[in-house]
Amino acid sequence: MLKKIKIALSLVLIAGSLIGCGKKEKQDVNIYMWGGSKEINTFMDDVVAPKIQEKENITVKRVPIVDIKDVVNKLIIEKQAGKKNGVIDVLWVNGENFKALKDAGVLEGNILSKIPNKNLLKESTTVKDFGEDINGLEVPFGEAQFNLIYDTKKGNVPFVGWETLTEYVKKNPGKFTYPNASNFTGSAFVRNIVIDMLGYDNIEKMTPEEFKQNLNIVWNYLNEIEPYLWRKGETYPESEGKLDLLYSAGEVDVTMGYTINKVNSKIESGDYPETSKSFLLNRGTLFNNHYLTIPKNSQNKDGAIAVINELVSPEMQLLKQEPKNWGDFTILDMKKLPPETVKKFFDLNKNGKIPSLEELQEKRVLELTPDKLRIIEEGWIEKVGKN
Repeated sequence: MLKKIKIALSLVLIAGSLIGCGKKEKQDVNIYMWGGSKEINTFMDDVVAPKIQEKENITVKRVPIVDIKDVVNKLIIEKQAGKKNGVIDVLWVNGENFKALKDAGVLEGNILSKIPNKNLLKESTTVKDFGEDINGLEVPFGEAQFNLIYDTKKGNVPFVGWETLTEYVKKNPGKFTYPNASNFTGSAFVRNIVIDMLGYDNIEKMTPEEFKQNLNIVWNYLNEIEPYLWRKGETYPESEGKLDLLYSAGEVDVTMGYTINKVNSKIESGDYPETSKSFLLNRGTLFNNHYLTIPKNSQNKDGAIAVINELVSPEMQLLKQEPKNWGDFTILDMKKLPPETVKKFFDLNKNGKIPSLEELQEKRVLELTPDKLRIIEEGWIEKVGKN
């Protein structure tokens, strides 16, 4: 009898150890992200974090940042100091900052090859970022295209290019503005005007010095319309969020942003009038992808890979594209997904508040290289902002 009890206890212990082996060890992963959008913050905290906790036993800790450049500098300083135990596990980046991180050698290599869901990604999203070779150092997270938003109740599309913007602001003084160009969205608006006036193909052929010279046309134009802007152009909203508040309050007629589905998200949250709609410029608007990367001194690279893999999974990308969550367009290749999943993606964009997929694709303009982007931002501050 005693022998049977011992055998039974041994079996229980063996079974328990086997169950323990199958359970994933609890981990923490810190993801550093721009924290200026309440919709994005809520999605990450209330949707993403619980799902990853349940599936991977990983606690995702979102760390909000104001200026990504501060984080870039932090990683560079840590590398110089030989710090191996960094606190950043995953970092949300754009092309300008990716180049700085890549040049500084602070990113973990070949992370794309370690992502199980990599085969579902659009191949084009894994090649270049703002013209910079990605080389497996980052993983695409979402698709963005600059768009402007207006209230249809107040009339037709306000303008479709720099020429009609001039007419609009002169007929509607004080009802239009854009964020300061030191802000990402303000910089994007200025870049769109630069491309609209000078032409993307022409800009590509210009040397930096030629580009600086040609930009004088743009600075003269922006200074010409400045007296007709909100508060007579004496000040510019410091962020996209501040511009959204002006639009919501009816102080200005137009707002803007990179998230294609932003208008649906803001209507869903009650921040925008239901009659709001987004539009593009006739000569096109800037299109890019945003990415996730892992610093070389991350203390939990395996956990970071698991989190990124979940973030680019069909389930999470679908939730991310829902207007009530984020509204961000997916980087998944529809040809690699089951028909029922593809249908779910397309069904999310049928209310007519955003341009059609055909118009979005037809009016895509690639981002300028980081060196020309820097010339624009510095030029605006010097030639327009200081005025």
